[in-house]
Amino acid sequence: MTDPKYGPRDPLSEDQVAAAVAALRGDWMVLDTEPMPAGSDIVYGVTVRDERDRRHEAVLKCFRSDSPVDGRSPERFLVEVDLLELLGRETDVPVPAVYGGYRSRDGLPSPAFLMEHLPGEPPLGVATGGHEAVAERLLRESGRHLARVHDLRSFDAYGGLVSGDDGPTVRDGRTTWPDRLREIVDDSLDGLAGTRFADLSGSLRAYADGRFDELDLAADAALLHGDYRPGNLLADAETGEVTAVLDWGAAQAGDPRYELAWAVREFAERAPVGSVARERVREALFDAYEEHRGERFARDEAFERRQSFYLAVTWLAECRWFDAWWGGAEESAREARAERLRENVTELR
Repeated sequence: MTDPKYGPRDPLSEDQVAAAVAALRGDWMVLDTEPMPAGSDIVYGVTVRDERDRRHEAVLKCFRSDSPVDGRSPERFLVEVDLLELLGRETDVPVPAVYGGYRSRDGLPSPAFLMEHLPGEPPLGVATGGHEAVAERLLRESGRHLARVHDLRSFDAYGGLVSGDDGPTVRDGRTTWPDRLREIVDDSLDGLAGTRFADLSGSLRAYADGRFDELDLAADAALLHGDYRPGNLLADAETGEVTAVLDWGAAQAGDPRYELAWAVREFAERAPVGSVARERVREALFDAYEEHRGERFARDEAFERRQSFYLAVTWLAECRWFDAWWGGAEESAREARAERLRENVTELR
């Protein structure tokens, strides 16, 4: 099967999967393999028997060298290993244990790593459409986990994280957050050429220029997950307990408030600004986040204008990557989202 966004879901033979696992855990035998839908990387669920004849469920993740996603590299891929190990050592954020990884092996997909398979399902739609108590627990735990991530590390530069000699590091980053945010915006707007949103490029650039001129966007370079949303979590469907925070390959150093704007948008299932559903999601996430950090955001006009701009930046990125993000959706859903997204960005002032 082929994912229209990224390529074949099942590009490896069973022998290749078994060889990759053997390179990581030579005393384990692969009993079964199953390709997993996992976006830009090659991912297999594997059932193994260990050296003590015990069965385990694990996940093999391999770098997809032909991914259409900009900025992908082996070092960017392997930062997930660094972060999973760091989070496992220093926090109670639920992440899978890493059983092993390699940067390169002749004849095998490289780099790759093997990790624990954790229970749960992605809590899609739970925050807005699930049982109230389940939704509340999911949102509050998600807010607390995000606060722990943001407090874990700070960096000397802003940008995407890669695997370095001493752990996660920013390579070729920007010295200020406004410069990094400008880079994100410019990449999004430059990428609109040839897309269904190309006609909006000029007005959106004028909007962004105005916001950069008027807003104070200074911020510390905190650790950001980079794609914090229900699709990258696992949770207990009955209780809302978050059982895993996954997919750290988009991690970056930046303003935590930017990631909060993204998280509210995604947990609220892109509900309209000002809607009851969106405000309920925002309050639950923010309340748990602030409670963990022991301080409240100043919810003044400057804060809200910054958050509105950050939300707009996520819309620009979605316009830029619309075909990749929505390529696998039903046509009716894709076209409805395109129409709503166009309405969102044309209303920006």
